[in-house]
Amino acid sequence: DALPIYTWKKVTTTVHNIIVGKLWIDQSGEIDIVNHKTGEKCNLKFAPYSYFSRDVPRKVTGEVMDPTGKVHFILSGTWDEKMDGFRAAAGSSTEHGAERAEESRFMLWKRNPLPKNAENMYYFSELALTLNAYEENTAPTDSRLRPDQIGRA
Repeated sequence: DALPIYTWKKVTTTVHNIIVGKLWIDQSGEIDIVNHKTGEKCNLKFAPYSYFSRDVPRKVTGEVMDPTGKVHFILSGTWDEKMDGFRAAAGSSTEHGAERAEESRFMLWKRNPLPKNAENMYYFSELALTLNAYEENTAPTDSRLRPDQIGRA
């Protein structure tokens, strides 16, 4: 059995206030993730931020379809907090999308809380903070062993 091969194209990332003001980013556009082994496809829509919108900021919605285009799962959430999945309600698949079966909600992922004093550590997550930590039995060519890096982790 060969491993599945997935392809996708990135959404647009916009960096705001590069010169003046508080720096922030936004993701917008559509992305199709295709499993070339099974033909399954996921379409995600990243809603652009709008000052006048009453919608949830950083909103992401999506559908997971089989090779025939039948929707099996509905996805909903934000790109920086959490995403939930729902089974598509039986018989609800139309050209305008499918309805979600609320009782079938399951969490796909949720952001972990930031560590204490995160503002002093570039708001890095616990994982990001540990990526450069020293580990036993690393190769002598590991960049963390460079003389200019020792003591920085």
